[in-house]
Amino acid sequence: MEWRIDPEQSIDEDLRDSILDKIEEDTFCTADLQDYFTVFTQICNHTEDIQDEVEGFTRKYQIKLEGKPAAWLTIGEEKFEMGEGGIEAPDITLDMSERLAVDIFAGKVDPAAAYMSGDLKVDGILIDAIIFRDLLELVQEELE
Repeated sequence: MEWRIDPEQSIDEDLRDSILDKIEEDTFCTADLQDYFTVFTQICNHTEDIQDEVEGFTRKYQIKLEGKPAAWLTIGEEKFEMGEGGIEAPDITLDMSERLAVDIFAGKVDPAAAYMSGDLKVDGILIDAIIFRDLLELVQEELE
């Protein structure tokens, strides 16, 4: 099933709580990534600190997970959109295993360490990957 999260969606508090519970209970898994991406995008669109972080920033991210459909994230005019599939002319591509994605998004693995070990492959400007990591950290703070 194809999915897409637009900037107008409010934060689904029940979904947010479910994701947080799974992360805290260490039951967060690959099957939860779509829900995580949904909550991630909603939090990014409705959190002032995150909006400030991306002011004037326009990028297209492609997220590739081995064995899963790709996902994309666009940031522009302080708005976030995310969906399934490929995106034309991404500024940066993040390529990783499903397990690594789960661990990164659950906050168990530092993306910089995964990059340094070669587990996370980055195609594009490295500073854009660092900005993505910073966004992940801000979203994790909002989840807590």
